[in-house]
Amino acid sequence: MFSLISKAMPLLAAVALIAGCGAKKKAPSFYVEPAAESEKAKLLKGDAYRGKDGKLYLPIKLGNPAPKPANGQENLKIASKPYQGIDGKNYYFAEKAHDEMGVKPSKVAQTKVPEPVKTAGLTPQERETVIAEINGQKVTAGELYDKINSRPPAWRRMFATDDKKQEFLQNNIISEILLYDAAKNSGLEKDEVVSEARKKRMVDLLRREKFHEFKKNVKVTEEDMKKFYEENITQFKQPEGIIAAHILVKTEKEAKDLHTKLMEAQKKNDPNKGKIWRDLVKAHSLDEASKAKGGLLGDKKTRAIIKDDKNFDKAIVDAVWAIKGNGEVSAPVKTAKGWHIVKRFNKRNAMDVPFATAKKRLQRLVERQKLTDTFNAWVSELKKKYNAKVMEENIKLVTVDVSEPAPAPAVKDEKAPAPAAKGTAKPATPMAVPMGNK
Repeated sequence: MFSLISKAMPLLAAVALIAGCGAKKKAPSFYVEPAAESEKAKLLKGDAYRGKDGKLYLPIKLGNPAPKPANGQENLKIASKPYQGIDGKNYYFAEKAHDEMGVKPSKVAQTKVPEPVKTAGLTPQERETVIAEINGQKVTAGELYDKINSRPPAWRRMFATDDKKQEFLQNNIISEILLYDAAKNSGLEKDEVVSEARKKRMVDLLRREKFHEFKKNVKVTEEDMKKFYEENITQFKQPEGIIAAHILVKTEKEAKDLHTKLMEAQKKNDPNKGKIWRDLVKAHSLDEASKAKGGLLGDKKTRAIIKDDKNFDKAIVDAVWAIKGNGEVSAPVKTAKGWHIVKRFNKRNAMDVPFATAKKRLQRLVERQKLTDTFNAWVSELKKKYNAKVMEENIKLVTVDVSEPAPAPAVKDEKAPAPAAKGTAKPATPMAVPMGNK
């Protein structure tokens, strides 16, 4: 946290004076105009303030992690612009805002990472030294040492004294042994949830061990990287395009009626306009392929519509590129299939990353792909070894609930997330599951 009250007041006054005269001020990029002078004072101090849009904006200070963005807000976060978090709250980057306002100094003192606690370790004999005994079960100095020193440095400092080590021993080791034995004696060891957690933990540990084992033998050559680059060229080279969705209906009258409803919601800046769009797609669109995706046009390979795109009807392409703002809709457009209302989500910038520039990323991508392929081949051998069979006809008995979940919090600029390109799937990271003492 930082404050500009005492050191920067003369400068802030000058900034405020300059802001009131001269050339017309550009619309702010890294902050939203404050609702009142009192709110502006909070913004200048780097505190939470309320903008002209009525929203409360919380500061993200230099050195602090930025909260995860809501769906469609990723690009705003990346650009350090005000965005909505997945928690429904609104955030702004204090440093960027003050830089834009001309307030100096705007740098926030970074939190200093504490130095690790230096320990000499234990000799083999010291590790085996018994420091506690519970019903015949012994706890060694090595066990206590490992448990404390496996924690982050700042946390370890809290348990550096003898009395705190004693406290840790009592609360985190002895109590756990006693509770585990009590739980086992009460029959909880056979509980379905406990069994499932143990099973998952075993699978996660095996997966982690296998990935580590296979990684030792994975070699990535220049030819491997060039091959991946050429086969996945759209990850590195692509023209600018627009992500868009549509509603397809049979008649012009129906299209005009839907367009009127959407324009009313847009003029009112209705916070539910995203839901209104999805509901209209679900209720009226004749395009079954896109209906389940909120009317999203195209597939994973042709999702962004480029200029003169041959994958879509020319009338649709022209309508998409005629829309100027994210979240806006076109007037009804006619094609051979019927009448369309097109909605723009966001623009995908052009990209041209040469092979030489992409080599570091390619190294990671190819290694990950080879690792995943090796692991999948090993699993396939297990299937053969244990004669794994799938009764495909019986899978039809399983139904899937495809009802729409509750809508996400409304966002200012609706954006459709771009799908991951082929070959970029990341191997699953095993999740740690707490285990009882053996």
